[in-house]
Amino acid sequence: MPKELHYLIIFEIANNRRPISVKNFIHSLANAGINEGKTTSERRGILLSNQINLILFALGLILSTIYWFYYPPNVISYFISAIGAIGLIFIALNYFKLNSISRIGTGLFVPLATMALSIYSKSLYISAPVDLDYFTFRFIILGASILPVVLFSTREKVILAVCLTLNFLLLLSHDPLHELFGVGYVKNGIDLVTYKFVNVVIAVTYFVLLGSVLFLKINLERADRNNLSLINDVQKSNEELTAKNNEIEAQHQELLAQSEKLSINQQKLLEANALIERQKELLSDHNKNLQSELVEKNQDLSEANAELIKYNNELRQFSYTISHNLRGPLASLLGLVNLFDKDSLTDDNLKIANHITESAERLDGIVRDLNKIIDIRNDIFKIRQKVHLQDEIDLVRKVLKKELNPEHSSINIDLHECEDVYTVRPMIHSILYNLISNALKYKAPERKAVINIKATQNESYYIFTIEDNGLGIDLGTHRENLFKLYKRFHYHTEGKGIGLYLVKLQTESLGGYIEVASELNRFTRFTVYLRKPENIERQILYDEPYAKIFYDASINATGIVWKGPISSQHYKDAFVKSLGFLKAFNTPNYLADISNQGPVSSADQQWMFESIIPEAIRFGLRKIATIKPDVENDLVRQYVEGINASLNKQGAHYQMFDTMDKATDWMRKENSDEVSMN
Repeated sequence: MPKELHYLIIFEIANNRRPISVKNFIHSLANAGINEGKTTSERRGILLSNQINLILFALGLILSTIYWFYYPPNVISYFISAIGAIGLIFIALNYFKLNSISRIGTGLFVPLATMALSIYSKSLYISAPVDLDYFTFRFIILGASILPVVLFSTREKVILAVCLTLNFLLLLSHDPLHELFGVGYVKNGIDLVTYKFVNVVIAVTYFVLLGSVLFLKINLERADRNNLSLINDVQKSNEELTAKNNEIEAQHQELLAQSEKLSINQQKLLEANALIERQKELLSDHNKNLQSELVEKNQDLSEANAELIKYNNELRQFSYTISHNLRGPLASLLGLVNLFDKDSLTDDNLKIANHITESAERLDGIVRDLNKIIDIRNDIFKIRQKVHLQDEIDLVRKVLKKELNPEHSSINIDLHECEDVYTVRPMIHSILYNLISNALKYKAPERKAVINIKATQNESYYIFTIEDNGLGIDLGTHRENLFKLYKRFHYHTEGKGIGLYLVKLQTESLGGYIEVASELNRFTRFTVYLRKPENIERQILYDEPYAKIFYDASINATGIVWKGPISSQHYKDAFVKSLGFLKAFNTPNYLADISNQGPVSSADQQWMFESIIPEAIRFGLRKIATIKPDVENDLVRQYVEGINASLNKQGAHYQMFDTMDKATDWMRKENSDEVSMN
């Protein structure tokens, strides 16, 4: 065993308070010296260097064992074992802060050792040459030649260029070196006309591999730098907000002090009855000064609050923009990784490619989570729909079908007190999914998971209770951090620590709150309170001087109210918007108050009959009601008759009414009849 590794093992045993195990020891070796990297790329290079050398050591043991088993002991057996042992020396160099030397050695050692082994093995079996041996070792050298790109940052240009140059020269010198030591392809009596063309194929393959990995490396490091810049900017903005808050608090305390002083002076004025007149005059003057100062302070406070709101909005917009702009480079990175021809990679390079893919996918997941949080904070989800809870739970169960194995888990559902709710569908789905998936993820291994879901309601809230018999949470220790971002309390399963944070954020965005009760290894119960919406009938989607588009959740209808005579462009814009909302909310009903719409040209009518109505019916439109059409006007009468004919032709229903209330009642009755028939 190398001395460096011996010292490393002794140091780890002396300083590691955890019980020493094979897993912990391998983890320590893989992370040896990783904190010495100055940048994320350098630390990643040190980690990969350790992992590659651990793999090299393991392969050395396996290959030498196989070689000893099939062949008599010889120099090659010891040479293979020595190659694996040298990998441990490079790990020791990383541990003793010599990571540049370690990475240089790792990047150059594998090609050099492979070349030496190739030449020596052919010298032993020169009497029985095999032409395949001149290709196998060369492809190992080819795969190992791009290791410097993996191990070094692009900022370490000199070392990277030197290592790549040496490896490339070694790759090109394969045949000259074999000829030099008398074991060349031609000297061994093997003749292949196209053999020399292998050098061209090897060179092209080398540059393709080098260019691909280098391009991925550059993009990955650029993403690292962008992330670091984003974090620094957000931290700087938070510090500025903290300073502003402190300034406002100081001003507030000053105002309180002034108010207290005024109260004391007034009390003294009452007690000084003998000097009442003179004191009144003095107090009046003093009050004027105080009021002037108070007005001035209030003005300052208002300006500071306005500035704080401005900074906060700018920060939210900045976070939203950055998180969405990261999606482009990430998508490109994932696309490039998928272009890899993994069947042509060596095992080492395939593992490296898989590591790159996993890292990019993890980063993509983080950006998606960030987008969810920013979307919720920006309150883009406003429209309440009627949601059938059983349908949402069934969707969650479908997504978690693999985890909901009847042998290991069961779900009990009680919705008889609250079958339907008016809320934001994506948010209620996310809340149910995260709480149910957490209950399955953190089940107790020794018993079947039982999840109880119950929904009730009172005058103000919808109430959902999700209880499981899993591992439980130590609330005495973790209550304060339970709903914080990226906090986890069990580490035996995969997770990012964002689920409960999203649940709390979405619950609060819906005007509610969440409670938790738990006991270790017995149960966990989450109770979610969602405030009932005050308005579900006229939820504004689009409001312009010429028209207003709304959504009525009580009858699942999109509607429009025309505000006055309109132009052709206004007419088309409003219907395109309406069609988009109809698709988004999947509404089968449509209300249109056209009493103030005015005449619509024949060309625009034809456009609506041929483009809008067929498209709307294709996306589920079944009923249209109009309010107070002016059928005395020929264009209006033609317009109404055209709508009726177009809808009847395509199997939809159309009715005219005097008021919006009558149209709404008709829609409600039609919906009820459809439910009864089903």
